[in-house]
Amino acid sequence: MSRDARWKALLELLVERGRLEVEEAASRLEVSAATIRRDFDQLAEQQMLVRTRGGAVVHGVSYELPLRYKTARRASEKQRIAQAVAALVAPGEAVGLTGGTTTTEVARALAVRGDLGSGTPALTVVTNALNIANELAVRPQFKIVVTGGVARPQSYELIGPLADGVLGQITLDVAVLGVVAFDVAHGAAA
Repeated sequence: MSRDARWKALLELLVERGRLEVEEAASRLEVSAATIRRDFDQLAEQQMLVRTRGGAVVHGVSYELPLRYKTARRASEKQRIAQAVAALVAPGEAVGLTGGTTTTEVARALAVRGDLGSGTPALTVVTNALNIANELAVRPQFKIVVTGGVARPQSYELIGPLADGVLGQITLDVAVLGVVAFDVAHGAAA
């Protein structure tokens, strides 16, 4: 198992449980306790967890997995959702994209659509996500509007009064919102 895969697994276990012991993690991932200790130390240096005697706990009260570790989870489902959403967008529309792994896939699906290859602009994308703006800014057929605000390091999203103020002045044809979960009975959770 690669270091990145191990870190992803450790962070997911930590998010599920809130606390993780070295021995338990070593057993679950089938690696040595020394490897887990090194992983915990390196993740603590990156402020992704807090080391404790014999283990680790989540960092902060409202911990969330960093975007780079969530990207690979359910990748094929996210790509199918992205293709379906991208197909709903008409050329010339103004599309709002919040941050998140699925909305990033929507941006990628829009970027490769053949009918959006020309126009002035072929599409306007309004986003509060730095990673989405970065991916689409190099494509001349897209007009990119970034909300501004304070960056959240875990999700690359810009938040706060500046972002709210900009969004209050913009009219969108389509808004694509990232959610944490979706339940048939209860709807979306953010």
